[in-house]
Amino acid sequence: MHPFWRGVLDLLYPPRCEACGRLGREPICDECWAAIERIEAPVCRTCGEPFDPRAQPAPDCADCRRRQRPFSVARSAAYYDGPLAEAIRRFKYHGQMVLGRPLGSIMAEGLAGGQASALDVGTIDAVCPVPLHEGRLRERGFNQSELLAEAVAEAAGRPIVHLLARTRPTLPQVELPAESRAGNVRGAFEARLTEVVQGQRVLLIDDLYTTGATMTECGRALRRAGAADVRVYTLARALPRWRMPAADARASREPARR
Repeated sequence: MHPFWRGVLDLLYPPRCEACGRLGREPICDECWAAIERIEAPVCRTCGEPFDPRAQPAPDCADCRRRQRPFSVARSAAYYDGPLAEAIRRFKYHGQMVLGRPLGSIMAEGLAGGQASALDVGTIDAVCPVPLHEGRLRERGFNQSELLAEAVAEAAGRPIVHLLARTRPTLPQVELPAESRAGNVRGAFEARLTEVVQGQRVLLIDDLYTTGATMTECGRALRRAGAADVRVYTLARALPRWRMPAADARASREPARR
């Protein structure tokens, strides 16, 4: 865009930080960027659940000890809290695609070291974004997971391959109580290009990990189609209970009242 017209647009619609609303050129200002809390060890070696560093945790969380996951390892770059939570909401529900690159860079940064190095992206064959149902895609105009996957694929030096399809519309997981989320997405994904999936080591990409229900269903679909290994990487993860105030932690365990 010509500098003159950019200046006119800036006068009419001053650029602002999408997380806090402050005037500024970047989609996420320096103050909000610094406030995004990256997830650090210790975490569950399988699902990446953050452990209280004051405790003496086992290698796996209680949930992973109770059941077998269809993915071998899952990690998230940062906590879904504060400026990052607001930026993700603006990204997904307000069409602020300008946030795709800075949010993707958080994921790319996380692959360089720390707890996300357990993903061992040098050994994967394909990066696969979690798909939207075609109706939701038409409504939103873009798949936020695909934009995030572009940054991860570039950092990992691996191709994006669309190996999954969403077979039916589902309610947004964020609107449901934890115990309803697995049923909401059960059977909602299927592998396509099955001849390509077979024997592949796949890195699944999504924006948010809460209960893991979506990633579990995607992992099952890929494993049924013959994937050799499925790993999971998300931009953000819900705060663990030990990080929540007591009242919020109790509410997270109770069904939503409608």
